[in-house]
Amino acid sequence: MSCEAAQERLVDAWLAGEATPATVAEHASACEACGACVRELLAIAERLDSLRSPPLRAAALTRCKEESRRALRALRVAHEPAPLRGMGRDMLRAAAVALLALPVAAGHALLVGYAGSTLLGPLVPAPVLAWLGVFYFVPVVVGLGVLYGAIPIAVAVGRRRAEEEP
Repeated sequence: MSCEAAQERLVDAWLAGEATPATVAEHASACEACGACVRELLAIAERLDSLRSPPLRAAALTRCKEESRRALRALRVAHEPAPLRGMGRDMLRAAAVALLALPVAAGHALLVGYAGSTLLGPLVPAPVLAWLGVFYFVPVVVGLGVLYGAIPIAVAVGRRRAEEEP
């Protein structure tokens, strides 16, 4: 066995925390260079042992673990997507669009209602005209209600998609 291969196996065994193979130990005891490598590794191990921190008391260890758990929990909460948090500008834009839609829809409904009653008034009896108005106005009102109710949901979904995209 060459000195280079023996020293490599010595270092690998020492780093892995394993026992030195018998063939390498025999070579190291006979070879001066490999023996020096073993002594150097032992000196490094002694220095590393002297640098270890003293063991913590049980109370201090428990407190450290609790604080690290709290910190991890706080990080997790801070990075979780909150769909309704911080929707200020997006909500304002969506509400502005909805507010613009309200007069347009209401004006359209009044125009159709007025034109319908003016044009159809002489031809259609009043109860039928009233029911036609109800059938027209109810979907408009329900549609506006759905629009206003869907604003926060649409903003939240848009923000979540923006956060999830790489």
